[in-house]
Amino acid sequence: MDEKRASGRYYTRGNPFQLEPFQTWAKEINLAQQITLEPFAGAKDIPQLIDAAHLRGRDWALFDIAPGTKEVVQRDTLADFPKGFNVCITNPPWLARNSATRRGLPFPDATDYDDLYKYALEQCLTHCGWVAAIIPEAFIRSGLFLQRLRDFISLVPQTQQGETEKNKTRDTSYMFEDTEHPVGLALFTPDATSDVSIWRNNQLLGGLNELRRHLPRPSSNRKIVFNDPKGNLGLIAIDNTVSASIRFCPPAELGDYPIRVHCRSITKIGVPWHVDIDMLNTRLATIREKTHDVFLTAFKGIRRDGHYRRRLDWALARSIIDVNDLDPQLEMNME
Repeated sequence: MDEKRASGRYYTRGNPFQLEPFQTWAKEINLAQQITLEPFAGAKDIPQLIDAAHLRGRDWALFDIAPGTKEVVQRDTLADFPKGFNVCITNPPWLARNSATRRGLPFPDATDYDDLYKYALEQCLTHCGWVAAIIPEAFIRSGLFLQRLRDFISLVPQTQQGETEKNKTRDTSYMFEDTEHPVGLALFTPDATSDVSIWRNNQLLGGLNELRRHLPRPSSNRKIVFNDPKGNLGLIAIDNTVSASIRFCPPAELGDYPIRVHCRSITKIGVPWHVDIDMLNTRLATIREKTHDVFLTAFKGIRRDGHYRRRLDWALARSIIDVNDLDPQLEMNME
């Protein structure tokens, strides 16, 4: 595992390329006539998955810094990216800069990005017109590379059909062999796009611009203080393993729970006015329903209801709490 972490390699298992948005993308580029680049090919999983999805390419150009099979050419593609390819389908390396620092692992000096996959994706987009990349699900909240992004698919494992609630197992076909990190598939075009279609597997959730309209206006009200031991508002900011359970609560409900400076899951909040907890939870529920949780960070693990666990970040929580700046549109949606 340490070797894989050092290079950011997590080999793909399962087949997200069977999904409708990718099949449409592949037909549009006439994949059968393309020589397709996989610059981080690992054990050559992606070409095999493309074949299994009943798609064919003209040929593949396969590279990796540490090839997992003899068909893959050894090459440090981050330092020397292959040129002359129009189509790239890849699973780039993932490695957070802070994780690399903590573990004493190498991280490229050539980039200021906080994760290796962002640098790898930038290289793909710089040199290739059409790019499909398996990347962390959190990417869609990063604001990066949206100009050419056409589709983003949250790849959520599905419950096997015909099983009882007690004996449910998960089809991990959209996950990795050795990590539970929430995964997405991003589909890019050579030209600028007007919006991004957001999917959960084959379900179209809406356009990114449309979904953003259901968010409250950003708040910079620093009078709202998080991790305040004497706060007048409690927040359980992460879902449990059963259902969508993020909620505001009376601080007394948290009892003597220790409020730590760096805690991001359970906290007490100091708000310099009387808070209507029911109203805040109504706002939160409306936002989650209207945005399909696209703007809440996916957390490791699948809830019993079949969705990723989610975490509410402080910026969005602050905007929900700051009712003095209530968005009229959101207020109408709540009625």
